[in-house]
Amino acid sequence: MTACTATPISWLRLEQHAIVRDPDVDAHLATCAACRACLDEIRGDSVALRALPALPAAPAKKRAWWTWAAPALALAGAAAIAVIVLRPRPRDEHGEDVARVKGVGEVIVDVVRERGGAITDSARTFRPGDRWKVVVTCPPDAHASLEVEVYDPHGVDRPLQPAQLPCGNRVVVPGAFELTGRDPNRVCVRVASPEGGADGVACVTVSPE
Repeated sequence: MTACTATPISWLRLEQHAIVRDPDVDAHLATCAACRACLDEIRGDSVALRALPALPAAPAKKRAWWTWAAPALALAGAAAIAVIVLRPRPRDEHGEDVARVKGVGEVIVDVVRERGGAITDSARTFRPGDRWKVVVTCPPDAHASLEVEVYDPHGVDRPLQPAQLPCGNRVVVPGAFELTGRDPNRVCVRVASPEGGADGVACVTVSPE
């Protein structure tokens, strides 16, 4: 593989660039074939978890968010957007899908399943080979430092890199993972308080079919 022409861009930063364009990363990619190849690989991964078709915005309808949610949030400050409309979601059976974090506010966690090219929001069952992404919703004027943790009776796994994201409606946590075994899995997001308060943890349960 061709070597990077300068200081390599980290995989996590490239994933974040695939969600929200970073001018500094664009400038590096213009001269670096190695990092462009890494970005192509990340975008190839996102093909399996592609965006839902765009629909007219309406409170009672699903909105396409996979490709536009994060860029829209990046412009929220300039547009002076003060209100975010949260679309209805199914409550988790354990009622723990909401965490309240000092300095961030209310953080809601949900998951998206990809199975054979079909995308399902708020799925709660899994089969071998399913791929999963985590989405979070939190106040648009905040940022969330978070880590994804997956619990089953055998212990805890952390399948994704820690991330720091601008808040908004159903913001995608970079990366994807699979669930295995014959036991229910608790997919949790641990959110750090920027003001030194206790971490907040929000979870959903995903059970085998």
